[in-house]
Amino acid sequence: MVVRVRLDALHICRARGKWYVYRRATRESLIKGFEGTRADLEREMAKPDFIATYNRPRKRRGLASDFSSDTLGGFVHWFTNGDIDRTADERKVEDRFGADGHPKWRKLATATRADYLEAFEYLRDEFDIPLADITQPDLYELRDKCANAKWPRFADQMIAALSSMFRQAVKRGKMTINPCRDMDKAHEADPNSNREWFAPELAYVRANAPMEILIPCMIARFAGLAGQTIVGLKRQQFLDDPNGPTGKAVQYTRRKNKKATLLPVLHELQEFLGTMKVERADGLIAIRDDGSTWESEKEMQTRVSHWLRDQERAGKIGAGTTLHGLRVSYAAWWKRNGANDAEVAALIGDKSVAMGTHYTRHVESEVKIVTAFNRLKDGT
Repeated sequence: MVVRVRLDALHICRARGKWYVYRRATRESLIKGFEGTRADLEREMAKPDFIATYNRPRKRRGLASDFSSDTLGGFVHWFTNGDIDRTADERKVEDRFGADGHPKWRKLATATRADYLEAFEYLRDEFDIPLADITQPDLYELRDKCANAKWPRFADQMIAALSSMFRQAVKRGKMTINPCRDMDKAHEADPNSNREWFAPELAYVRANAPMEILIPCMIARFAGLAGQTIVGLKRQQFLDDPNGPTGKAVQYTRRKNKKATLLPVLHELQEFLGTMKVERADGLIAIRDDGSTWESEKEMQTRVSHWLRDQERAGKIGAGTTLHGLRVSYAAWWKRNGANDAEVAALIGDKSVAMGTHYTRHVESEVKIVTAFNRLKDGT
């Protein structure tokens, strides 16, 4: 018999066959790496030890607002408009932005704010440090400690968050230089990450993925949209375009670069959207299987990633498939069909031609290899 206990504000996820339970507001880990079924997990969460842990008051290691604006904590409070001292639910209140605080904080993407807040939360024990005393050697020591305690990518995310904030501190005379500038990375990026998908992998996903997975995958592959755009995409943005090449176009503005784009919609995506049976009154397209919305772009991408890794472990698809990799696949398809780098950049909603080159650099290598083989075949 499972005793049903209402436990609110928890984030429960499954990765690599194991269960993880966190507090939503603080990301505090309550259960890590639990093996078993969902029913087994619920029995574990009904035990007195877990209930006691859940009900234990969270220790606030000093509110950021308790520190002066010349300290790390005080400036974090200003930079985040006070969000660092709010719970996740309190941060959702739209009128929380007052006259005091960094005016651009509210304009950051929700996922970016969440990443910054996670990084700043890790630093709460250091909030009393004066900004003027922070040096690059100090940051390297802190970064390496963070990389070992958590993981290298998070350590780099922490430095990126600090760098963004320290730029504002320099502008306001709190610091003379940004000590994060020119720091190298703790995490060594995989040059093959976010690779182009192979055709059988996409075919498998199209035939087997649940709709909440398939929707963002199809939009990324056949419109080249980034996850940040996909999660907020609405039916109203798809317009009849009788003079266009495909009869339909999608109108969107990337939050990252404020670039407005009117993109003809490939017939594959038009046909797929026509098969969707669940529609919301607000027109949102990327939704869960139960019709509810994703809390954030990050949550949607994490759900897609976990499903793909499950299929990889089952031997159904190869390693390295990501949602962003489908955006790369879209760009590569255009490159193979004659688009130049500037056109590819425009097609994926980027302002920089360099991004068109970046997304399709592997196609250029393929062309060189094929050219070499053709010379061999022709005897030249």
